[in-house]
Amino acid sequence: ESEPERVKEPMRKAQLFTSLMQLPQATSSIVPVIVGDSQRALALSQKLSAQGFLVGAIRPPTVPLGTSRLRVTFSAAHADEDIHALAKAMREALAEIAT
Repeated sequence: ESEPERVKEPMRKAQLFTSLMQLPQATSSIVPVIVGDSQRALALSQKLSAQGFLVGAIRPPTVPLGTSRLRVTFSAAHADEDIHALAKAMREALAEIAT
């Protein structure tokens, strides 16, 4: 209550991330990045973890087959620089997995 602007920060940070990733604008502070294959989602999560980013791989049976995703959650504590670094790392990991 004493920091109403802080409450808006997770959404702003999620929208910064979706903009950097050229994804549809975030409507929540939790952003799904659909990758399809469950093994691909797990590999991406592990690559990001090795770089210090905690991004969960959500796979069946939690989500339907073929819709595995990375779940990125933002808080007011995340620095904008970290969001830029995450987007860069994720773009590179996605490109590497695609080849």
